Amino acid sequence: MDMFQESIDRTLSKVTEWRRHLHTYPELSFQEFKTTKYIIDQIKQLPGVTWERLTETGVVARFSCDRPGPVIAMRGDIDALPVQEESGVSFTSACDGVMHACGHDSHAALLLGALYVLYESRSNLKGSFVFLFQPAEEKFPGGAPGVD
Repeated sequence: MDMFQESIDRTLSKVTEWRRHLHTYPELSFQEFKTTKYIIDQIKQLPGVTWERLTETGVVARFSCDRPGPVIAMRGDIDALPVQEESGVSFTSACDGVMHACGHDSHAALLLGALYVLYESRSNLKGSFVFLFQPAEEKFPGGAPGVD
């Protein structure tokens, strides 16, 4: 069996839960305070994973495996757009005029899923992993200032 499969199977329902939560409570660029707190709360479930805020919103999580190796970074956006949702799904945006119409709810949920799966598999891996939950991707200058 693939060394990741059991962890993926355990994590998949969490990814769906995270995505639906994030979709229900979207926040615009530079306003992702509750989103950032929610992501940090999920990260805190994993002992040994460190996290920090480099800006007011957004978060960077890290962990290292016991064996040396490369540093691998993954990134996902967390902001939403000023769009009124009219989908009617059970997890429709609860925020009038704001919606994850661009898929950033999925980006963040999948990045959390990758964090969980790789963390659970760390005894079989080498190196370090960095997970960048980027705020304000939709608005200039964006969550990665200094990059033109």
